[in-house]
Amino acid sequence: MQYHHHHGKWRKPIAVSLLRAVRWSGPAGNVEKSYELPPQAVMAWREQDEALVLVVEALNGAPFTPSDNAVVYEADGTERFRLHPPRGLLPNPDDVHGFYDAFPQDGRPLLIIVTRNAGDFHGRIDLESAEIVDTNTWR
Repeated sequence: MQYHHHHGKWRKPIAVSLLRAVRWSGPAGNVEKSYELPPQAVMAWREQDEALVLVVEALNGAPFTPSDNAVVYEADGTERFRLHPPRGLLPNPDDVHGFYDAFPQDGRPLLIIVTRNAGDFHGRIDLESAEIVDTNTWR
């Protein structure tokens, strides 16, 4: 590892990979997921007596390329499912770009879905169907 000089002291540089990895303690030890680009959002929550982790991956940078860019993991790191933004929000499904962010609301994630030119929407995860439900416009 290279060191750099900072205000009279030698310090290890911060590894950029830290921004591209998500780590948590699972029931059988530590879990780490690595990504090509830093994730947009990460959130853990409990539902139906189960610990879950949501990772909203970076949106595809290509113009208006729809992205299924959110994944729900179980506590041990197993992928439960990859979420698909609800394409039926708009007349042209390709205008629904992907997931942008996630916030806790009532202890569960509220996901923000971005579109090409119709504003943003929000919705919740239905664990049974692996779909986004309760969608509405996000102001």
